[in-house]
Amino acid sequence: MAIPGEDSSKNWWAEGDTPVHNDSRVNYFVDGRSVMLTMCLHYLKARTYIYLASWGLSPTMEIVRGTDQHAGPDGSPKQEALLAQLRAVGLQEADIDFWRSHTLTLQEVLGYAVSKGVDVKVLLWDCLPLPGLAYYKPKEAYEQLVQVGVTCIRDDSARGIVHHPIESLHQKCSIVDGAYAFVGGIDPMIGLGGDFDRWDTTAHLFSAPLRCTQEGINPHPWHDVHAIIEGPAAADVEYCFRQRWNDVVQRHSWDNKLLLAEHPPVPPLESQSIVQIARTVPEHTYKFEPIIVRGIAQLYANALNNAHHFVYLENQYFWLHSYIGIDISFLGTDNPEMERNIHELSAALRRGATVTIVLPDHPDPGRAYTDAALTRLREEAPDAVQERRLMAFCLGTSHHTEDGEHYRPIYVHAKVAIVDDLWATNGSANLNNRGMRDDIEMNVATLDRELAYGLRLMLWSEHLGLINDDDLLVLARHLSHQPQSPQENAQARHIWHYLQETLGDPVIGLHMMFDRAQDNLRRYKTKQPLLGHLLPYLTAEEAAQEGLHFNEKRGWVEETQSF
Repeated sequence: MAIPGEDSSKNWWAEGDTPVHNDSRVNYFVDGRSVMLTMCLHYLKARTYIYLASWGLSPTMEIVRGTDQHAGPDGSPKQEALLAQLRAVGLQEADIDFWRSHTLTLQEVLGYAVSKGVDVKVLLWDCLPLPGLAYYKPKEAYEQLVQVGVTCIRDDSARGIVHHPIESLHQKCSIVDGAYAFVGGIDPMIGLGGDFDRWDTTAHLFSAPLRCTQEGINPHPWHDVHAIIEGPAAADVEYCFRQRWNDVVQRHSWDNKLLLAEHPPVPPLESQSIVQIARTVPEHTYKFEPIIVRGIAQLYANALNNAHHFVYLENQYFWLHSYIGIDISFLGTDNPEMERNIHELSAALRRGATVTIVLPDHPDPGRAYTDAALTRLREEAPDAVQERRLMAFCLGTSHHTEDGEHYRPIYVHAKVAIVDDLWATNGSANLNNRGMRDDIEMNVATLDRELAYGLRLMLWSEHLGLINDDDLLVLARHLSHQPQSPQENAQARHIWHYLQETLGDPVIGLHMMFDRAQDNLRRYKTKQPLLGHLLPYLTAEEAAQEGLHFNEKRGWVEETQSF
């Protein structure tokens, strides 16, 4: 399937699983504040059912915070504007009363939906409580959800000797009334120890009161991306959820009343997008057909093969080999899917394309694995390195105190790819063996110039620090056609025009990113504040050449003191 004006012979899609749609819409949201705010609004508007599947979940986590819940004192112009916004997006007066009078934790919001007669079902990954492998407490989360009437089951399908040693059920998706689905990288979760809170603003402040835990921990800033899907493609997300849920119920011989039935299809929508939901499902995990699914690997291989101008990637990992628990890359086993991805990226570079990747400075774990894959790619395309057509960045933030400037890395958790401002994907799948083969994953892919272009401009403007957090939220709402005041829409159009003028040409935008990263490296070395968030991604060897302290676990941006 192709869009008008595109080469109809190109294949962008995965085969053998969910269909390709031209009757559905997708919009992207950047970072936890805008994502969770949008989720909360849809959960409160739900009429029939909410289904949610997560890798990790913290029911007591606030998913709406600060001025997004209370913009000012009752009766103030700011608070009245907020209430008008809530009415405009479809909340009823009872919902607004709940909004004003409750802490908007996930537990409270889902419990409120249950109280209105909404069927809420949550599928949790039942991870083993082992040191280094447990990031949340599934039993505790289960009990907190059941307490407010949610039907919850813990999915232990990744356990057993036939599984990859650290296989996880990594999908992050939810469905509301069959008409809307959320797919992306964000779990509504605060990790054990409080260091990783998925709620964050695009400002990614060094230390933010709204993210400070009761124990006084300031979590690392967190960058992520999620998508909302409307129309029949949302039913494909529900189909995948239903397969998993029913498989677990049947395997455990639980009451058949727990089984989910298929809902009537939602009507098609007018759309300029072509959309597909794709999955990774490893062998031995579930009994439904197909037993093995590697649709996300197909999506990447096809899209990278089609790249002619540029490939832009954001990912938590970039591993050539399979991680086995020891951060020594040559000990890892081969991973054919990532071999193919790196081959396709090398071929694109040889065709003259530009490849840019944004990575975390301190992945957890596998820093050496990412370094090795980047080194391999650079070795295969040395001309591209010299011509600045192969660039890798990480993200950081800074804060000034009486004793000088301090720096922290921003954890890059997004799993985004954009090809030629035409095709884009976002989801849960990392660029490693786990995302492509060994974990349960879900991505959404779109073929739509306007959509891919808009996502790129939002991401690059954030990384360059061109607009503030509130402006980016107003822009995201505008691009996704959410109700806003005339003043906010006028503001969004002004912002959009500015970003098009500044970043519309990807070549100019990439030069700006390279220059900003190099300037910020100089600023880091001379203890000056960072402008925006971009820094060069430095391998261990490159960090040493720059005279920087490097730690295999914490990278080079992190400072030694705790926060």
